[in-house]
Amino acid sequence: MEIIEKKYDLGEHIDIDIIPIDDCERALYEFSQGSNGLSKCLRQMWMSGLKTYSCKSGENSPFGIGRIVMEDKEDIFGYLSESFLNDDRIRIDIVDDKETIFFAGSTAEKEGAMLFLTRDLQSGRKNNRDLVIEKIGEPFPDSWVRVLKNHDSNINSTYWSGKVYIKQKTRGV
Repeated sequence: MEIIEKKYDLGEHIDIDIIPIDDCERALYEFSQGSNGLSKCLRQMWMSGLKTYSCKSGENSPFGIGRIVMEDKEDIFGYLSESFLNDDRIRIDIVDDKETIFFAGSTAEKEGAMLFLTRDLQSGRKNNRDLVIEKIGEPFPDSWVRVLKNHDSNINSTYWSGKVYIKQKTRGV
């Protein structure tokens, strides 16, 4: 699908309830930034009644960070399998009261992780509360931080209260 002018992914939050049903494919394409894994994952979330707040495929760099941020009070963590939670390229956190999943790795690895998340959603809720509590806010391993810095010199990894935040350096400051 070729999109000439963006209609939905304009940098602002859009409530999925206002997207006409016949325009959902276009919205998925725009929100997923061309990522097949993210598109399938978002589709499954929407079909399951889970609302996302924002997402990013991590497409700007082959080793950029992807993320899915849920709407307030949406519980995506209850769907995550032990295998998903133990993947060292995936981190979960609560940012501004929103459950958030971060994806690191090559483009292919992020695609695979998003498809893995899609399968977790399809298989239903899990009894994983203790593991989720253990994993919230766990930083990426130092090996991944080095990989990220090696592939994008504009990325800083700042550990703050046990959490990892990847942010762009401010130029000229």
